[in-house]
Amino acid sequence: MAGMMRWFATYAPTYVNALGWTAAVAVLAALAAIVWGCVLLLIRLAGGRWGARGVDGYVQAFRNTPVLLPIYLIYFGFPLIGLPWPAVVCGGLALVLQNGAYVSEILRGSFRAIDHVQFDAAQSLGLSPWHTFRKVTLPQVLVYSIPSLGNQVVLLLKDTSLLSAITVTELTMQAKLLTEQTGAAYEAFLVVAALYLVLVTGTEVVFRTAHRAVRWR
Repeated sequence: MAGMMRWFATYAPTYVNALGWTAAVAVLAALAAIVWGCVLLLIRLAGGRWGARGVDGYVQAFRNTPVLLPIYLIYFGFPLIGLPWPAVVCGGLALVLQNGAYVSEILRGSFRAIDHVQFDAAQSLGLSPWHTFRKVTLPQVLVYSIPSLGNQVVLLLKDTSLLSAITVTELTMQAKLLTEQTGAAYEAFLVVAALYLVLVTGTEVVFRTAHRAVRWR
């Protein structure tokens, strides 16, 4: 244990920098994925039969392919069309597109839990479809979805480790670099495991607190 503490003290600035990158990518990608999932839900509800089919095709494409595939396709493919984006942006976009598909399905399940009498009431009050979605549907869908969204954000957080495949210096990549520099694989990756545990635990606490604060009474 003393050796681990000395190791962490020696390389603490390196780990803090990598932790910052991991947390930033996870937070921004999670927020964007939730927004994208809401957009997909709106398209499914308001886009008619073809909109629903398009969303179904999108969801199936991303749910049935490994996360690394869109990461590689965006990172290596975008420069070919004149978009040489930074690796962290390409990786973050891939996480958003992948997790947005799952989020849209989570939101769709929560939508089915809403009493459809409310939509008739909104229509009788003269609310447009957009205002009904924004003021009646979306708030309830998000509240019902908080536990499942928390699980999905945890998965996204752990998927940030895959960005090491395109040279993003997040926690896993930093551990790999330290292993190559020092030859001490055990210490490098054990510290990273502990930091991931802290991040995941913190995420779960945030979502549990949010659910308790806003759930219907």
